[in-house]
Amino acid sequence: MHSDQRCGGSLAVMLPLALCTSMMAFAHAGDDRLASVSIDELKRVYLACDRVASQQLLDSSTAAHCSFAGEALQKRAFGGSFDELLAWWRAEKEKDVASAKLSQK
Repeated sequence: MHSDQRCGGSLAVMLPLALCTSMMAFAHAGDDRLASVSIDELKRVYLACDRVASQQLLDSSTAAHCSFAGEALQKRAFGGSFDELLAWWRAEKEKDVASAKLSQK
């Protein structure tokens, strides 16, 4: 095997590891920023993200912010339970639909 091939093989292994490490650092920074945000504000952000994402594709920065907010909400408001987060989200969606119907009358 040529040294060029070995280097390329090593790079192919090292690059995903480096990207993963930098994404983990970014994720922790997102968690730190959201630690001081109230649960009510996290809920508002989560629902705003949901509304926007249902109408358009989110850019990567916004998608990351929404993801961090969702993870923080799940951990802090629902004890880490995705099922509880989902039940809350569904109830909020039903409230929005009922509210929209009332405003149409």
